Amino acid sequence: MVELDCLASLDGLLWLRTGAHVAEKFNCNQSTVSRNSRKCLDIFELEIFKKNSEWQLNGDLRLLNLERKVHQQVRWLGGRPLRLEAQHWSAPLLSDHHPKGWIRGNFNYQEYHRPFELLQDRVIDAWIASYPDTPASNDPTMITIPLSRMPMLLVVKHGHPLLELGSQISFADIAAYPRLPLPEGAFPRFEAALNHCGLGSQTDPSPQRQRSAKHNTTQIEDLLVGFATPLSLPLYGANWQALPLRLPIDVGDALVVPRVYRHATPTTQLLSLLLSRLKKLATGNTALSDLIVLDSLNTATLCHQR
Repeated sequence: MVELDCLASLDGLLWLRTGAHVAEKFNCNQSTVSRNSRKCLDIFELEIFKKNSEWQLNGDLRLLNLERKVHQQVRWLGGRPLRLEAQHWSAPLLSDHHPKGWIRGNFNYQEYHRPFELLQDRVIDAWIASYPDTPASNDPTMITIPLSRMPMLLVVKHGHPLLELGSQISFADIAAYPRLPLPEGAFPRFEAALNHCGLGSQTDPSPQRQRSAKHNTTQIEDLLVGFATPLSLPLYGANWQALPLRLPIDVGDALVVPRVYRHATPTTQLLSLLLSRLKKLATGNTALSDLIVLDSLNTATLCHQR
C-alpha cells in the first residue's frame, strides 16, 4: 500500500502533464509532487517517459492498477476529491462553475483516446466526452450518459470568400480551403463524417494563397475553415461565424463514468449540475436554438424558448 497523496502526485502528473498544474490543483508544492512521484515510481519499479507530449509509464503495472482501484474507491466514498476531465469545447459547460467535491482538469483535450485511457486506468473518475466519439454502449466497465445533441458547424472568419456563396455553398467549395487540422484518428466517428463529405484530407494551400490575393489578404490563417458547435463557437472569438451548411452528423456532450459508480451520489449531483447548466445556457439564447438537452432518462427536450 502507498499513501493517497503519494499516488495522487504520480497520477496527477500523468493527468495534468506538469508539476505546476498538479501543485495548483492538489493544493501542494512542486517539490512535494516531484518527491512523491519518484517515491511511487520506485515502489512499483516503474519508469516514466513522454510520448506525444503525454507522460507514460513503463514496467509491470499490475500492482499499481490494483492500488489505483482502492484509491479510486476512497475518492468515490468521499475520502478525497474526485477528478473530472473534459474536451476543450466542453469547457463552457462549467465556465465559472466548480463542482463541489471534484478537481477540474485542464479541459483542453482535443482527441478521444487519452482521456478515455486515463478513465480506464482510474487516474480520473469522470470525463465529459464528445458524442459520437464515446465508449461503446456495451462497454463492461464504463457507462456513457448523454447530455446534449447539437449540430456541428463549419465556421470561418468574417470576410472569408466562402461567405460570398451564401446558401449556394457546397462541400466541394469548402474542400478547396484548408481546414483546422485534427490529429489523425483523434475522433474516428467524426472523421468518418468528414470523409463522407469529402473534407477528410487537406488540400494544397497554394490555390488559397492565389485566391487570397484577390481578397486582399495574404494570411492563410484567414482562409481556414474550422469546426464548432453552437456552444463552442464563442471560443473562437467574435470574428468567426458559421457557414450556412452543416455537416451531416449530430454531436454533443456526454458524461462518462465507471459503470459501478453510475448511481453514486457524486455522479447524480454532477449530472444534475451539467444538465442545469446546459438548460440555463440554452434558455432564451437564440444562438443556441438548436441545442437539445437530454435528461437522465434520455428524453429530449428543446430548451430554447421560441
